[in-house]
Amino acid sequence: MTPPSTILAPDRERASAAAWGTLCVLAVVQIGLAVRLLTTQQSAKTLSASAQQPVLPTSQPQAGGVPEIGQIAMPAPVLAPPLPGTLAAPPAPAAAAPVSSAPPPIGSFQQTNPAPAPTLIPQPAPMPAPVTSSQPPSTPAPAPAFKPDPATQLLKDVNYVVTTAKEIRGMSDMQGALEMLKRADELTPDHPAIIAEIAQTYEQMGVATKATDSWRRIQLLGETNAGSFFELASRRLGAGPAAMSAPLAMPGANGLEGEKNLRLGACQVARDFSVNNGERYTVRVPISRAGSQPVDGKAVNLEVFFFDRVNGAQVAQSIAPEPVETWQSAPVDWSGSGEETLDVVYHLPALSAAEIQQHGRRSYYGYMLRLYYNNKLQDVAAEPRDLLEFGSAPGSAPAGVNPLLPPMGR
Repeated sequence: MTPPSTILAPDRERASAAAWGTLCVLAVVQIGLAVRLLTTQQSAKTLSASAQQPVLPTSQPQAGGVPEIGQIAMPAPVLAPPLPGTLAAPPAPAAAAPVSSAPPPIGSFQQTNPAPAPTLIPQPAPMPAPVTSSQPPSTPAPAPAFKPDPATQLLKDVNYVVTTAKEIRGMSDMQGALEMLKRADELTPDHPAIIAEIAQTYEQMGVATKATDSWRRIQLLGETNAGSFFELASRRLGAGPAAMSAPLAMPGANGLEGEKNLRLGACQVARDFSVNNGERYTVRVPISRAGSQPVDGKAVNLEVFFFDRVNGAQVAQSIAPEPVETWQSAPVDWSGSGEETLDVVYHLPALSAAEIQQHGRRSYYGYMLRLYYNNKLQDVAAEPRDLLEFGSAPGSAPAGVNPLLPPMGR
């Protein structure tokens, strides 16, 4: 039997020594870990005990000495100033106080080693936010006072209504003038001036029945309430004051045909805007036969009075030259329809500075007409109505042909 080789013997011995050395190191490490674990548990117990009672500082171990287990003292904590707003709990009182669930009183908290109070820097007061229109007011706004409608107030002004209605009629807008007059009549009922304008408007529209009804309304108001319009309505209806026992009599009734031969129709006023030098107006005057008797043209006389507004406030007889009168058709004999039309032209040239100084600033205001036949007053007309009180007093006109009238062709 061949003996085992001994060539590997030295290597086996070295490997065995290395293995044993490794085992020994591992054993030492395990023992150290065990000792460290025990030491850690003992330190935890010591810290738990120190939390209940103050830990007195121990003598410092001598340099180079290793302290025993359990003799290691925790270093004294270094107190740092607390952060602003950090509060420390107050020390426990000697006697046990009853536990209360109520919140602690104000000021009972104390700070440990409080930090210095910060320096307050004054800040500017915030500006109030501007009040915009979208923000509702803090208090309800008072209710606005009642204000009447301006248009309603104007319609209650009789002078304004009458003047405006005449201007509208001058523009041939009869319906517009009539609507405004009716509205004014509702707001100011039974005013004779407004009713007379309604009657005249119906006459210009050719609605004789409604015009007669309006004149009758004025008659029913009585002479006291209607004033000068009562006489005008009586002449329009063909009944004078002596015949008021039958106020609703139609023209020509009660044998009045022999008393009146002529009457004035609804006059129209138109301005000529083509004239640059001053103002020019044309008044178209219808003259109608009142009865069935023939009319003598030589016995007809017409008085024409024009009036100016002076300095925008006063009214005075015009300083314009004598008006120019022209018959629309010839011969003028009131045959056929029994009506002839006369155009009367008012022309006030522009005034010089000296004339303005003497007469004031003037502009057209209105007219007043008096119609005579055989020296007897037949009819009167005026626009505005208040001009009925102006002009010469009615009386007998000179016999013969009126020099102001143009010749009547045959």
